[in-house]
Amino acid sequence: MQFKWFDIERIIHSTKTAIAVLLGILLVKFISLPNDQWVVITIIVVMCGQIYVGSVLKRSYLRFLGTLIGCLFAIITILTTQDSLPSIILTIALSSFLFSYLATSNENFVYAGTLGAVTTAIILLGPIHTVTFAVQRLGEISAGILIAALVSQFILPIHAKTHLKRSQAKVLSQLKAYYIACMITHDVDFAANYYEDLDENIIKSLTKQRQLAKEAVSEPFGMSYDRKRFMQSLYCEKEILRAIDFMHYTVSHIKNIAYFTHELTTIANFNTLVIQNFDLLIKQIEVDVVTEEPLHLPSLHLLTNEFNETRTGLSPKDSIYIDGFLCAAEILTDCLKQLAKASHLTIHEESVSPALPNAHN
Repeated sequence: MQFKWFDIERIIHSTKTAIAVLLGILLVKFISLPNDQWVVITIIVVMCGQIYVGSVLKRSYLRFLGTLIGCLFAIITILTTQDSLPSIILTIALSSFLFSYLATSNENFVYAGTLGAVTTAIILLGPIHTVTFAVQRLGEISAGILIAALVSQFILPIHAKTHLKRSQAKVLSQLKAYYIACMITHDVDFAANYYEDLDENIIKSLTKQRQLAKEAVSEPFGMSYDRKRFMQSLYCEKEILRAIDFMHYTVSHIKNIAYFTHELTTIANFNTLVIQNFDLLIKQIEVDVVTEEPLHLPSLHLLTNEFNETRTGLSPKDSIYIDGFLCAAEILTDCLKQLAKASHLTIHEESVSPALPNAHN
């Protein structure tokens, strides 16, 4: 039986965290560190909630950076003030101000800034104010960081790069479903929030995709990652979403909607080709092997001609909506073309509308 809360990768990551904690405990017992809890605490803080190798390595770096700067603050205070209480209080207040300012300046510095302030306070408010204590603190944190990074990278690593490809395939699947809902099974009687929910889910997936991309940059090993190619694909996915939104808006405001969406031959073929293109792109991303099957771009020329033939008797407003639809359709097809190029697919631009199966299938 499957349960919603059961996820094999979460089980793997949790097991890795437990292994890292066990290694940390064995290390501190073997070395007999005076404050051995900090090694284990560091491992837990770095690894918990960070399932991907890239996120663990990034957090490890930021924790080390924050701890190092915090230790330097404390050491300078200890060496220059001779354990003076007013100086210690002033240093803690000053470091809290500076690190808080740093933490709010950039999302990459949030963790480092927080740890810098915490480290300074822990050392200067501890039972002993010595340089040795500060150095020991840095050493314990560094040991915990090293264990977390090594376990994450080399024991059943879970790479953000792998999930990035899955995320791209998921977004394209969502865009395909959204296109079908807006352009093929379009129903003006649907509540507005039906389409809004579909749109918001795609936006959430795009946000997740961008986050995975940031974490993938921090991963030194694993599958290759072309950041430029990804950013181009992400841009195209966003543009496709905007194009579908605008196409849906124009279709929703054209009076004879049934004729527009179901009776025009060219638009039916256009819809079918768009869905086939989505299917081919999804397949290509999932298997990551260049397929010999070409991507057939629908003909905008034929679509424009058929629309022009139906303009007789249309209101000026409907003509504007049709022009807007054609503009959005051009953006959509251009983005599909760019995605096909990024995936190294052969592209055939249709000059005539082929006889295709029903787009609903």
